[in-house]
Amino acid sequence: MNNESHDPLKRSWWRTSLRVWSYILSAHIGPFILAFVVIMFVFLLQFLMRFIDKIVGKGLDLWTIIRLISLNLAWMVVLAMPMAALVASLMAFGSLAASNEMTAMKASGVSFMRMLFPAILFGLFLAYADLVFNNDILPDANHAAKDLMSDIQRKKPTFIVRAGQFSDDDALPGYSILAKKTSENSSDLEGVTIFDHSVGNETRVLTAKKGNLTFTRDFKKLILTLYNGEIHQFFNAQPTDYRRGAFETYIVRIPASGFDFMRQGESERGDRELSSHDLMNYVIKRDSAANKEEVTFAGLLKRFSDEITSTKANSIPDTSVADSNRKTRVIGNFRQNLFQIPSEASQIVGTQLDAGSYLVEVHKKYALPVACFVFILLGAPLGALAKRGGIGMGVGLSIGFFILYWACLIGGEKLADRGIIAPWTGMWAANIVLGILGGFLTLRVLRERPGISLGWITRIFKRKKKNEALAV
Repeated sequence: MNNESHDPLKRSWWRTSLRVWSYILSAHIGPFILAFVVIMFVFLLQFLMRFIDKIVGKGLDLWTIIRLISLNLAWMVVLAMPMAALVASLMAFGSLAASNEMTAMKASGVSFMRMLFPAILFGLFLAYADLVFNNDILPDANHAAKDLMSDIQRKKPTFIVRAGQFSDDDALPGYSILAKKTSENSSDLEGVTIFDHSVGNETRVLTAKKGNLTFTRDFKKLILTLYNGEIHQFFNAQPTDYRRGAFETYIVRIPASGFDFMRQGESERGDRELSSHDLMNYVIKRDSAANKEEVTFAGLLKRFSDEITSTKANSIPDTSVADSNRKTRVIGNFRQNLFQIPSEASQIVGTQLDAGSYLVEVHKKYALPVACFVFILLGAPLGALAKRGGIGMGVGLSIGFFILYWACLIGGEKLADRGIIAPWTGMWAANIVLGILGGFLTLRVLRERPGISLGWITRIFKRKKKNEALAV
């Protein structure tokens, strides 16, 4: 009898729970898609504002531009998913609270934790999808985007030079090129000015009415042919010494760093073009190299200390030729070690920082997907507590949390890359802080505390006006 009486109750409990869960999930999907599309549009607009002058008006065909933009959408997806998760959770539970549907569910025996269960599943699904995308798709997309940009630059060298702007020093170290006008269909330049700082003790300024850019066959040098111009030469040691010359044709050979190995699919991969497995392999190799450098450094310090001890022990003057040669040799070794020790120490620090920067990327690949789950836990109680303040207040709070999260993420990444804090601290601090805050807000909802509102501010102003009226 007891089992028979409990079975209908269990079936009723499961039917009620499934209906509630499906309803809450459906309330998440719409806002998530809408928020995801809007955030992707904002990221895309920001990308176009930054790079529109680099891809439009350069003679590129429409298909190449579409491919370049599409490949850069990958990193936008990784960043947009956590943001959209927070907006979806906030709007779903906020609408339930504002329409009193949450109150009706609680009256029918559905607790807030049962309402939160489908949101948790949704957050876990988003975290897993973002992790797979971040680890498997994003590295290849970043690598393909870099190779495509490199291929464009190789086929069209004037892509490096933008009209009215100096060229990037990273692409052409020691040279700055300014052209008043570039051609879309050729490698011709007009109104060319070149600042040559490649030689340490002098500076050359070359001006020409026209010029042409081409690569050598091995893509190791950039050949700039100038027509009808002048050369101005300045010497740093003697500022008053100045030379000037004119030419009809002048060829400048500029080392083009990195272009020699830029072949589609074959270029070296950076830290944002590797999976977490490849990143960890690189970190292990760099840690091993750092350990070997530390052993070498310890041996260098020991030899240095032994030489100092030997010099002190044999500090009694001796006029023999052999002793004089020995002291000369000891002093030479002392000076060599004195200069070598800082160099070895700097090399160890550089190797450790290099390994640390790659380890930061490993933690980042997992911290961003986990942020999807953390934002779901944060948005659900925030939406429920925003009943009195309205959805507008909840969305305003979510923007504040966005700013807080990205500020912590970017700041933590910079500090971790410089070795100031540990890589895991820089990448996980924001998730930990917001996760604790989400847990606190969830407990607040479970204890039926009053929602977030601005009523206390209104009461303060009313009381102030009442006191002013009484004073008058």
